[in-house]
Amino acid sequence: MRKGQLLSLDALISLIVVTFILASLVTLSDTVRGEIISIVGLYERSNIAENMLDIIVDSPGEPEDWESNVDSVKVPGIGDGFGVVDYNKLKALVENANNSHLLKALEKLSLGRDFLFEVYMSSFNITINGEFPKVYIDNMTFSGPRGGVYFRVSSGPGNNFFTVDYLELIRGETKYVNEEVLNLATGSTLKLEEGDKLRFIVLESVTITVRRLEGGGTVFQKSIPENSVIEVTVTGPETSNFQLTFKARNWNVLKFTGNGNVIVTVSAYSNETPEIKFEKTFYTDLLSLGSPTYYFAVINGSLVLNRSIIKNSMNNSEWIEPVQRIITVERFEYNLSKEPSTSDPLIYGILNLPLPADGFLLISVPSTPGNLTLVAVSGSTVKGIYVYRNSSGYLNAIIVENESISTYTGNSSTISIPITKVFDDNVNEIIGMWLYYTSWDREDVSIEIVPTIEWAIKPARDLGLIKLTVWDEP
Repeated sequence: MRKGQLLSLDALISLIVVTFILASLVTLSDTVRGEIISIVGLYERSNIAENMLDIIVDSPGEPEDWESNVDSVKVPGIGDGFGVVDYNKLKALVENANNSHLLKALEKLSLGRDFLFEVYMSSFNITINGEFPKVYIDNMTFSGPRGGVYFRVSSGPGNNFFTVDYLELIRGETKYVNEEVLNLATGSTLKLEEGDKLRFIVLESVTITVRRLEGGGTVFQKSIPENSVIEVTVTGPETSNFQLTFKARNWNVLKFTGNGNVIVTVSAYSNETPEIKFEKTFYTDLLSLGSPTYYFAVINGSLVLNRSIIKNSMNNSEWIEPVQRIITVERFEYNLSKEPSTSDPLIYGILNLPLPADGFLLISVPSTPGNLTLVAVSGSTVKGIYVYRNSSGYLNAIIVENESISTYTGNSSTISIPITKVFDDNVNEIIGMWLYYTSWDREDVSIEIVPTIEWAIKPARDLGLIKLTVWDEP
C-alpha cells in the first residue's frame, strides 16, 4: 500500500465487485417489478373476462325476471339456477343489446372495457321445395238411397278406357298394387266389394260422371287432368255392379263403371308433393365455420355489430383476453302468435305426455283469397300443412307427409284439423311447429290448439358455447 492510498488493492477490487452486484440487483429489481406488474395486469384482465362470463352464465340475473322487463335489469344473468342456460333470457340479452339499461349493466360487468359476446348454439332451418298438390275433388260423397247412382270414370265424355301409371286396391287389411289388382279379376272384370278403396294415377285427362238412376239427370261431372291421383271408396248397403274393367288383360288400361244403391266417396288431386326439410345445425358446425348464432360487441360504451370495426378495435388494443364456456341451453317455445319464420318456431320442446285425442288445430283467416303454410315436426316425422281458400269460398287444408296426403274442409273463415293428424304421438321426442308462410296479414290470422297442449311439452336441452373476448382500445 502506497503513501496516501486509502484502500488496499484487495479492498478496491472488492468495492468494484460490490458496486457491480448492487447495480445488477437494482436492474434485476426493476425487471422483476415490471414482470410482477405485468403478471398482475394479466391476472386482472383475465379476471374481468372470467368474472363477467361467470356472472352472466351462472346467475339468473337481477331481478330474476329481468327478461320480461329489460329496462329493470341490474345484472343480465341467463342461468336458471340448475346449471343450464335459460333460452328466453339468452334471447332477451342478444335481442335487446341496444337497450341503454342493458348496456349500462354490461359495462359494469366489463369494468368499462370493450368486449365481444358470441353465442354458438344449435339452429333450425325449414325449407319447402315444390308445390303442394292441387285438389280437384275433396272427399265428395254421392249416394242415392232411392234408386241409387250411376258412377263412371272414363277417358273423355264417353265410356272409354284410360291409362294409369299406378293402381292400388285396399280390400280389408290387404293392399294390392298394379298386376296384383288384375290377378283378382275374373276375366277382364273385377267386381268391387263393400269397403274397397281404390287409388290410381291417370296418365291422361279423365271425366268423372255421376247420374241419378231414378229420374235421370247428371248430379256431378268434372274433368280431371293427366297426372292426377283419384281415390274412390265404395260402401254399402250393397255394391251392386260397381266394377273395374281391364282392356286386353292390361292392369294399366281400364275403366270404372257401375250403378247401385251405394255410397261413393271420391277425391282427386294433382300428383305432386313438395319436398319439406327440417334441418338442425349443431353448435360445433357453426363454431368451425366461425359463424355464431348471435353476437354483439360493446366498444366505448356503444353497441357495435360491424365485424370490421370490432376487428380494428381489437387490433388497436395492447391486450386481448378471450374466454369461453360450453353451456346447456334449455329451450321451450309455445307462442302461436309469432310472425312467419323458417327458423323461429311457434312450438318447440319435448313431448312429455300423450296428445289429447279430442284436440284440434284451429285456424281462422280473413274472407279474402289467400293461403298459409305450417310445418310440423314430431321426432323424425316432418309434415307440411297447406291452408287455402277454394273457388267456392271455403277453407281447405292439405297435409303432406312424404308423398302421402290427407285433406280437410272448413267453412268460410275457419278450419279445424285433429291434433293427432298434425303431430305424431311420439312421447319423449322433439315436437315443433313453424309458420312458414302466410299471404294474409299476420295480425288477421289466428292459430290455436284447443285444448292447449302446452302442458304436454317440456323444455328441450341442447349443447352450445358462449365466447367472450375482452380488450381495451386506447
